[in-house]
Amino acid sequence: MNSMMKKQRKRPQATRKNPHKVRRSITSGTFPWKMIGIMLFVVLPVIGLIGAYHWINDPSHLTIKRIEVTGDLNIVNKKLLEPLIKPFVKTNLHLIDTKGLEKAIEANEWVYSAALTKIWPDKLIVKIREQKPVAFWGKDAMLSKQGEIIHAVLADKKGSLPMLYSPESKGRNMAKEFLQIREWMKGFPVKLVEFKEDARGSWQIKLENGLVVKIGRNHHQKRIKRFMVGYRQKLISVVNKIHTVDLRYTNGFAVKWKNGQSAS
Repeated sequence: MNSMMKKQRKRPQATRKNPHKVRRSITSGTFPWKMIGIMLFVVLPVIGLIGAYHWINDPSHLTIKRIEVTGDLNIVNKKLLEPLIKPFVKTNLHLIDTKGLEKAIEANEWVYSAALTKIWPDKLIVKIREQKPVAFWGKDAMLSKQGEIIHAVLADKKGSLPMLYSPESKGRNMAKEFLQIREWMKGFPVKLVEFKEDARGSWQIKLENGLVVKIGRNHHQKRIKRFMVGYRQKLISVVNKIHTVDLRYTNGFAVKWKNGQSAS
C-alpha cells in the first residue's frame, strides 16, 4: 500500500510566470531620468544665478582700477576731485553708490553737474559740466554763465571779468539781469566792466573806457539799444570827454562831460 500511495502522489508542477506582470514590475522600477533632467534644467541655472549674485556682491571682485575725469574743464580737475571720489571707489562697479558720488562731486562750488558711466570690468568715467564764471558778485562770490552764484573767488580773474553790485535782497534776479545785458550788448565794441543796481531797482553800468551809463528802472532793453546806436553814431568820436550818459529820457539821452571838457 505504501508503494501505491507513493505512486499516487502527484509531482508538483512548475508555475508559469505571467510575462505581463514581469514587464510591469520592470517598468515600475526604471530610474526617473526625465524628471531628474527637468529638475536639473530648472535648478542649475538658479544655483548659477545665486552664485553669480554672491560673487558680484563681493567688493573684492570687479574692483575699480581706472578713473577718468572728462569734460570741458578749466577749473576742476581729477586732483581736485580725488578726495571726493576716493571713499566711493573702495568697492566694485556693481556696488558703487553712483547717486551718492554724483551728489558729493556736485557739492564742489565749480561743478554744475556730474554724471557717471561704468565701463566693465574695472573703469569709471566721471563726466563734469563745469561752472563758467562770467562776473564777480561783490568781493566774495562769482556769477556763472548758468546763472548760479558761487561762493568762491578766482583771484586770477580779477580785472578780466566785470563786477556786479546790488542789495542783498536782489540776489539771483540781478544775476539774470546781468546775463540779459550781456546778450543785448553782444557785438558792442567796448567791454562792460561793472553793473550796479540800487535799492530802488535803478540800473547803472560802466564800460572799460570809463564811461558810466545810467539806465534807470524801466525799459532797460529799449534804452540800452538806443545807447548802442547813439554811441556808434555820435558819441564814439568824443567818448574820452564824457563822464556819464543818462538814458532816463523818453526820446534820447543826456551827456555829462568830464571836468573842463565840452562837445567842441
